[in-house]
Amino acid sequence: MAPDTWLDTAEKLSKMLSIAAIPVVLAVGGWLIQRQLQDQTIRRDYVQLALSILQSPDPSKVPPEIREWAVDLLNENSPTKLNAQAIKSLKSGAITLSGFSFVPSSALTPELQRALETSLQNFKAYLVKLGFAVPPETISVKVSPGTTIDNQGVALWEGTTHSILVASAFASDETSVLRQFAHNVLTLHELPASDYYAIESRLASYFPCSFTDHPMVGDRASDAGKSLLPPEDLRNHRKFAEIRLRDWNSVQNDGSEVWGGALWQIRDVLGRETADLLIAITWQAFHQGGAEAYTSFANSLLANSQSVDSGKHTDQIRRIFKERGLRI
Repeated sequence: MAPDTWLDTAEKLSKMLSIAAIPVVLAVGGWLIQRQLQDQTIRRDYVQLALSILQSPDPSKVPPEIREWAVDLLNENSPTKLNAQAIKSLKSGAITLSGFSFVPSSALTPELQRALETSLQNFKAYLVKLGFAVPPETISVKVSPGTTIDNQGVALWEGTTHSILVASAFASDETSVLRQFAHNVLTLHELPASDYYAIESRLASYFPCSFTDHPMVGDRASDAGKSLLPPEDLRNHRKFAEIRLRDWNSVQNDGSEVWGGALWQIRDVLGRETADLLIAITWQAFHQGGAEAYTSFANSLLANSQSVDSGKHTDQIRRIFKERGLRI
């Protein structure tokens, strides 16, 4: 065969091999990128878990070996390594990492600050246990004197500044404060419809109530606070039709009681641990799409309940929703 022919053949083979190799290269490259992203996600989740462990205000509730694991994991993934004394103090529980900072005010006593920090830290760990991704930012907590915060409300979550604002009349009501932190964790969409917010509002009430095993919000406020905003009781049988979706106050308050009441009934059926996990998993995977949020979420909850005790509670849960007027 002539030299030119050999060269032509070699060139054609080279081009064919190059073309054939492209999908392989892309596939391998894509796999490596995906694997790296997965590794980063897993590492982030483990670091967040370690932080939640080291932020516990009660080290006696965390086994020493778990604290040591958390400190080693955090130090390994930190660009600036901890010194020997910091490692020793963290592992012994002599110091903890705070996820909350408190703004000094005349309404914030040392006793109130300790109570709020303990409650918030434990609630945060509880949400992490349920699978929620808790943002790593330090949360600012401000207690303002009086019954309202600049006439805007009795307790607020400010997403732009990562702040919990609470009027002193409601600062001693644990569920009212935890409810604001729950908003930070539960909101999944940027511009959802009002019916979505009604569900989110009731979750923000339900999880603090379930965590504290206390089905009321606002009943431990001062007398002036309770006169301004009557307590909510999740032990109710209110109907979904009572939620006025064009009225934001109704979405927040009526939505909280109606949906919160339905979920409290489900908690009575399944028990706290099973019910909270079922509700958390359903919310984390919930996508409203084009469907009406009430029925969409209720149907998702019913579908997921099939995995609990072989679905023997599903019909009972369905009746809870139907008795409150939800067509499912």
